[in-house]
Amino acid sequence: MRTYPLFIGRRFFSAGSSRAGANKQLASFIALLAISGLVLGVALMIVVLSVMNGFDREMRTRVLGVVPHIQLFKTGGIDDWAGLAARIAQSPEVKEVKAFTQVDGMLNFRGSTQAVQLLGTTGEGLGEGFTLAEDSVAYGDLGTDEILLPLPLATKLGATSGDSITLIIPGQFSRGRQALPSAQVFTLAGIYQTHTALDTRVALVSLPVASSLAGLEGRVAGLRVKVDDVFNARPIAYQLLRQLPEDFRFTDWLQTHGNLYQAIQMSRKLVGLLVFLVIAIAVFNIVSMLVMTVVEKRGDIAVLKTLGASNSAVLAVFLVQGAMIGVAGTALGVTLGVLGSHFVADIIAWLEVLIGRQFLSIDIYPIDYIPSDLRSSDVMLVALVALALNFLATLYPAWRAARLQPAEVLRYE
Repeated sequence: MRTYPLFIGRRFFSAGSSRAGANKQLASFIALLAISGLVLGVALMIVVLSVMNGFDREMRTRVLGVVPHIQLFKTGGIDDWAGLAARIAQSPEVKEVKAFTQVDGMLNFRGSTQAVQLLGTTGEGLGEGFTLAEDSVAYGDLGTDEILLPLPLATKLGATSGDSITLIIPGQFSRGRQALPSAQVFTLAGIYQTHTALDTRVALVSLPVASSLAGLEGRVAGLRVKVDDVFNARPIAYQLLRQLPEDFRFTDWLQTHGNLYQAIQMSRKLVGLLVFLVIAIAVFNIVSMLVMTVVEKRGDIAVLKTLGASNSAVLAVFLVQGAMIGVAGTALGVTLGVLGSHFVADIIAWLEVLIGRQFLSIDIYPIDYIPSDLRSSDVMLVALVALALNFLATLYPAWRAARLQPAEVLRYE
């Protein structure tokens, strides 16, 4: 007999879809709305957290994989850059050191002109996430008249591999006067992609060519340093500066991309808060649904109490009903959220094809696709929060049902 609150609570839960009459139809509609809101809120919360986790992961791996964590440079360039790079590489916090030179210019191809940042570096390109199209010349094999362009930039120019492209370099100031711009013809040796904002502006040439164009014959503009702990890049940079001559300076990724990373973290919190409010609204609808259930079942509650049911037993009946609503809605929401997190990139790509518009352009955003990183800890947290809110929402209607006086109810039945 002690299990009858569980049995009756289950009956109340399953009876919601078989109601009849105008008032009961309204109650059924509110029940459907409440459960649907809970399902939608839980699913959205999981998908949003997965996408924000994806952006955080891509920022750490892909974007910071091609962007230097620290750049060391000095006015006039660095002469003994090979020895200096070897000395810096001996620091235990340093993962990689590359020499580089970059210079701004303009690319012209058949009347189409695009601004470009010309980069030359040691190594085999930009690092992690750097991929070459088929039939492209490897970066380390580039000749003195060859250049690699990112796919979006090549598309804007309308150029393909093998085309001749004119590079225009602004004249440098010397003795108060500016020299005339210089022009040089390069052969497009290949197309690369990083799927980051670098694809909009950075063209690659060999390091000697970049240094020559920048007026640094035999020298490099600076050193690109990658460290093991990206969030400790600035203290490491100061530590490296103490080992270098006084005329050296540095920039780190926090100066160039720090605002972007902070914006991602802030967006995650704000969007998470908004979706949490969606769940809270759904839980409020559950309160309304259970209150209407109590009103509808007043006669049944009075009969139960007349037969000897205690206040705690009646309380348990409605707690069971509310718990089953919460478990069912949360379970379905978690299922939809997990599926949505796995397929959100495909869904967005399909929508982009359908409407003919790209949602994320690397002209604006750091990457050009929707990433997703589903974490079991987030799924468990969302489920527990939804169940906890649902339990709190169940308390008031259950308490109200337990306080009903059978004599008062049966008098008007």
